[in-house]
Amino acid sequence: MNVVEKDYITKQELCQVCNISQSTAYKLLKSGKIHFEKCCDGLLHYYKIPMSDVVKYMQEHAEKNQLSERQKEDIAEYYRTKMAGFPDALNAKHIQDITGYGKETIRKWINSRKIQGIVVHKRFVVDKDALIVFLTTPYYFSIIRRSKTHIADFRVIGLM
Repeated sequence: MNVVEKDYITKQELCQVCNISQSTAYKLLKSGKIHFEKCCDGLLHYYKIPMSDVVKYMQEHAEKNQLSERQKEDIAEYYRTKMAGFPDALNAKHIQDITGYGKETIRKWINSRKIQGIVVHKRFVVDKDALIVFLTTPYYFSIIRRSKTHIADFRVIGLM
C-alpha cells in the first residue's frame, strides 16, 4: 500500500514523506505541529500519525517559504539599489559583501547551480541579474542560519 493512501503513518514513514531526519520528525511531533498517538503492541512501541495532519503541515510549510510577487519586486529593487556601486560581473568577494555569507557558502551555491555563474580564469563570475534572481528565490528566503547582513537587509525590506 502506498504511504499517501494510508490514514495513519509511522514516524519512519513521516521522515520519508517529508524528507526529514528522525530528530526533526521527533521535534515536530513533540512540539505539537503534527499530532500523533503513541501505541504499544507488546514490546513494540510506535507512533500513529494521521496522514491528514502531515498533509496539512506540508502545505503550511510550503506556503510559509513562498514570496508574493510584490515581495519579490521589493527585494529585487532593494538589492539593485544596494549593488549600484558594484560592477556588472560580480566575483565571490562582491557577493560576500552583498550577502554577508562566506566564500565557501557562495562557492557551494554556485556549484549547486543555485546561483548561475561562469568560470573566468579559474574564478567564478556572476551577473548582477543572476544574483538578484537568486536573492528572490524561496531558498534564499528560507535560509535558517542567516548572516547578519541578510537579517539587516530583510529588516530594511520589511520581511522580518
